[in-house]
Amino acid sequence: MRQERAQQTHRTLLRAAATEFDRHGYAGTSLARVSQSAGVTMGALTFHFPSKAALADAVRAQATALTRAAVARTSGADGQPGAGVAELLDTLTRLLEEEPSVRAAARLTWEQPESAGNWHAGWSPDLRDRLARERAVGAGTGTGLDDTVPDSTGPDGARPDSTGPDGADLEVLAHCLVVGAEALRRGVVTLDGDDPAERAEVHQRLGRLWRRAVAGPPAPGAPR
Repeated sequence: MRQERAQQTHRTLLRAAATEFDRHGYAGTSLARVSQSAGVTMGALTFHFPSKAALADAVRAQATALTRAAVARTSGADGQPGAGVAELLDTLTRLLEEEPSVRAAARLTWEQPESAGNWHAGWSPDLRDRLARERAVGAGTGTGLDDTVPDSTGPDGARPDSTGPDGADLEVLAHCLVVGAEALRRGVVTLDGDDPAERAEVHQRLGRLWRRAVAGPPAPGAPR
């Protein structure tokens, strides 16, 4: 019974800490605030987590475990160009909507990118694997995920418009889309008015932008 109570207290503290880090960031969160939010004494809090840094590390670890489990459940094997990455992006944005610890870990990554437990690093290897698989398919089908994009650039350093996106471009874009979706959700970036974007609209825009990037530039003479 005592062990069960300790485990319940541990979970309660993690939930409260995740909410506080998500709302107020690392600097704006105090152990006293977490203790009050959780309805747990300061002594009990420091028994489980001796410092704010230890608490933040635990929240990040929980978020990483949740993210890896969710990503592992997505197969990305429906045969559609870019579908594996699109499914991954959708999974990540849904986690940001639904899991306080994931939102907290994402915010802590913004604030402390040099710290261990970088949330983006937890799913980057899977992103690269999916991009590699889809480039291998795209190389033979002309889907736009072809890894044979030439290295030549124009006078301004830009690639010619006739080439499609390469793997590095798509990896950067995927990270930017996830960060952008989080900014939309928090209301840092607004679309119409001052309210945060609706959940469905974020998903629609995310998918549409990814599909356009995967498709590459239109053929000469085709409507844009």
